[in-house]
Parts: sequence; C-alpha cells; structure tokens
Amino acid sequence: MKLLIVSYSYTPALTPRAFRWSAVAGELVRRGHEVHVLCAAAGAAGRDADGVVVHRVRDWLLDGAARVSAGTPAAAATPTGHGWRALLRRGVRALWRALYWPDFACGWVIPATRAARALHGEHRYDWIVSVSHPFTGHLVGLLAAPHAHGARWFVDIGDPFHLMEEPAPNNRRLYRWLNRAVEARVVTVADALSVTTESTQHLYATHFGLPAARLVVVPPLLSLPSAPLPSLRAADAPLSLVFVGTLYRKLRSPRFLLACLAALQGALSETHPHRRVELHFYGALNDCADEFAACEPGVRDALVTHGMVSRAKVLQAMVDADVLVNIGNDSEAQLASKVIEYMAVGKPILNLVSLARDTSVAALAAYPAALTLARDVG
Repeated sequence: MKLLIVSYSYTPALTPRAFRWSAVAGELVRRGHEVHVLCAAAGAAGRDADGVVVHRVRDWLLDGAARVSAGTPAAAATPTGHGWRALLRRGVRALWRALYWPDFACGWVIPATRAARALHGEHRYDWIVSVSHPFTGHLVGLLAAPHAHGARWFVDIGDPFHLMEEPAPNNRRLYRWLNRAVEARVVTVADALSVTTESTQHLYATHFGLPAARLVVVPPLLSLPSAPLPSLRAADAPLSLVFVGTLYRKLRSPRFLLACLAALQGALSETHPHRRVELHFYGALNDCADEFAACEPGVRDALVTHGMVSRAKVLQAMVDADVLVNIGNDSEAQLASKVIEYMAVGKPILNLVSLARDTSVAALAAYPAALTLARDVG
C-alpha cells in the first residue's frame, strides 16, 4: 500500500504531531508499506533512516517550522524591546495575526497543494493522510483529494479547529463562519477520521452531527528513544521539578504552578531550611513570559527556562527529575501527549488541573505516583 502523509511539521521538528507521525510512518515502512511524507521545509528531504520518503516544501510567507526546532529560545516567539522597531514589529505581528487564515501556516497551502497533486500523479497513492495541528494540513488534503483519483483520504485531528477557543487558530470574530464551514466540509468528505480523546470524539459528533463510530479514537502514542542512565548528582543537589511543553496564557498557564512553587519553598524553609528547589521549563513560554517576571525574587531565582531543545536532552531531563509536572489544558478535548511520556519514565507526577473533567485525571488514575491538585482548591 502507498501512503502520502501531509503534515506541516515532521521530524526533526519538536512537536507532538512530528513525534506521532514519524513513529507511525516508520512502523508502516517496517510492515512493508511505501510511505511518503509532505511537510514544511525544516530538515533534509529524501529517504530517511526509517525508509520514509520525505518531501519538503517551503512555506511561502513564514518559515514557521523553524520555530519548533532545537535551539529556539523559550521566549523567542514574542518580540521584545521598547524602541520604535520593536513597536513596529509588534504592530505588524498583531495585524498579521488578525488577518491570516486558516492559521500561521497559511503560506504553505498553495505550494503544498501543488506538491501533493504532483506527487499523487507520479506515485498513485492508495491513501492520503492529513494531520493537524496546524489545520492547514487538512486544508491541503481537502484541496488535493478531489484530484487524487483512486486515493482515499484519512484525517487525523490532533487539536480541534473551529471548536478551539484558546489559543484561537485565527481571528474568530472575522473567520468563525468560515472555520466551521471548512472544517465541516473536511469531516464530511474524509473517508476516515481519528481523534486523540473520547471527549474530542463526543465534541465532533455533537457539533458536526457525525456518528461517533465514524470518529476513531487513537490516543497519543509513546515514541520515546531509549531511556538514558540517570546523571550523577551531588547529595545536596536541589529538588528538581521538570515541566515539558508549550505554555499559553489562556490554555496552559504556569500561574498555579508558580504559586505551588512559592508554597513549597515556604514549607521547606520551615522543615528543611537548607533544601533548595529548581523548576525547569522545557519548551516555549509564548505569552507567559511576563508571569515569570512577576514572581517574587525567591521564586524567580528557582526558575530555569531552557527553550526548545532536542528530544534526547528532554528525555535526560525527565530521567533526572525528582518530580515531573503536568499543567492540564483549560479544555476538556485535549490530553497533553507528555502525560504518556511522563508515565513511561516512571517518575512521580504533579498534575495541576483547572477542570474537573480534565483528560489527564483519567489518564493518570491508575498511575501509582501521581498527585492531582485542582486550581480552584489550591
């Protein structure tokens, strides 16, 4: 069987979609299928080590794929400074965000659609698989599928699009009707659909009038490299808390976690006055950088932000951590893929939630070393 996977991000990008589909693509090749991937231009093209044929097409407008590569600073996504150039950059950025559609990767739609049609004409795929986030991947699938005669279309929904309130994929005031119309078209035309949680399955079945059985639940996959040995640590090393993921003020805010850190420091100052704590963040801070700056000096001194680093470094950090920290989404439709990886590492997990039906609560229910704290209680 021949497959074309259309995904804006693919390895070496450090995104859940890239991790998920590079693992799936490699497994499909090992099972004897011919797999091609069409993705944005961040990395090498051609046949990779797993035997997957990778085709890379550059985003005409923004090289968004480069923002999720190793070495990107934690707060690189937010222009800083107070001069006129910084103000101009922020103004242009705000205008761009108010106008683009369907999302930040919109400049990839036309070149990727052309490439998908040409690739199918050459290889005659049996299946075209489109992947989100971003939704641009599905838009490419929608535009390419009618020209891909003989191929069926599989849609893998990582995050909702029309139903996503925060972070909004685009200007909802301007595009709400278009978001719904196009996503409705995608889920209607597709030959097969998958989502990552049962709550997302219910959400789509309710809002788009789909039979729940048509939406297959394929949970986040475990695709970690081999675990390294723990690093040697001094006897007086700080207690190490590690958070891995992307922060958003309105979806996954660090505010409650920072308050918990302050409370922990206060408790330790009474019982173990010489014990220090460090809280490490791996991933982009986005619009949450000012919440770190607003912390008390003692809390701020305990924070270490690493930005985007390689999977190997993240895995080493998780193995070396005393406690792994998950911040639940302010959405019942999403499960952070890192929860699955946290459990695989086998370390204690501090799970901070703001919704009673947070999907992480059920995922961690049988895990023997998890503590869930609700924001309204804490």
